Amino acid sequence: MQILIRCVAEKDGDDVSSELFDWLVDDTSARKHATPKLLPDTPGPNQLGTVAIIQLVLSGAFSATSLGVVIAQWREQRRAAAAPKITVTVEKDGKQFAVTGSDAGEIQRWLDDLDAA
Repeated sequence: MQILIRCVAEKDGDDVSSELFDWLVDDTSARKHATPKLLPDTPGPNQLGTVAIIQLVLSGAFSATSLGVVIAQWREQRRAAAAPKITVTVEKDGKQFAVTGSDAGEIQRWLDDLDAA
């Protein structure tokens, strides 16, 4: 299964996908069961500079639910560091959703729906 992820800071529109990418690479479970790649992406209308997208190929042992746990941990770490809120956009098989803020439960529900698709 292939998933595309974009992360943008809510306040200033800065791309923070590389931060999540680094978190995924450092996570033992994600590294073992998923292959993340950081790819260049086209900047949105309110974005300047370099923009990236995470391409994540998941094995059967690493479901979208497991990805939700990793994203929730990353978001919690950012919140503890008083980092700006972000919008996480996930795309699978042409279906896309975006979550803004720090609601890990909402991310998990969307990822569960994608996993079931």
